[in-house]
Amino acid sequence: MISFLTYNVTPGELLFADDFPTGPIDDRWEITGGEWQAEAGVLTGRFRGNGGGLIYSRGQYPGDIMLDYYGEMIAPCDNDLNFTFRADGWDFEKNDASIGYIGGLNGWWNGHAGLEKYPDLRLQALCGFHAEPGREYHIQTGIIGSTCFLAVDGQLIVTLSDPDPITAPDCARVGLGTYCSQIRVRQFRLYRPCVKHVARSYTPNF
Repeated sequence: MISFLTYNVTPGELLFADDFPTGPIDDRWEITGGEWQAEAGVLTGRFRGNGGGLIYSRGQYPGDIMLDYYGEMIAPCDNDLNFTFRADGWDFEKNDASIGYIGGLNGWWNGHAGLEKYPDLRLQALCGFHAEPGREYHIQTGIIGSTCFLAVDGQLIVTLSDPDPITAPDCARVGLGTYCSQIRVRQFRLYRPCVKHVARSYTPNF
């Protein structure tokens, strides 16, 4: 369970799942950059060069969502274990990601974890959590109402409240990515989160 604001959040309805069996993934994902290979339950993504590679779900998933998967950075790489949601996809004219929320671990050139609204970039939330290469992390991230969240190994590390959340019907894809790095991902799940509203209060303990 993930708790923030007045929410207790758990996985609900399963919307999409990928266990990455050996073989091509382009029936389920659009590959827009980098090298992506699925083998025996593990997806490996690589992007060589000062840029990013993203894959986007073929399906659209509007509304509240939660991505739930296990990922790691492959040593010696130690940056950019990334994801996206509420995404339009790739802008091939600009050769860059189009509208969406992008986040990840060990990004922003300084090893931060966080979330940002792209391509505006005026709305970001970063924290000092630093992931270790070669160690697998359980990542749960998504959006409820106008609040994006990121939890690692069951611990909430950052939230991002957007006063003008992305709601366009064609901005409802999810994805995975990396930036000048290489990563592994397994057991990808996309849920409609089950949200329980809880009244919060403090009890004096002094």
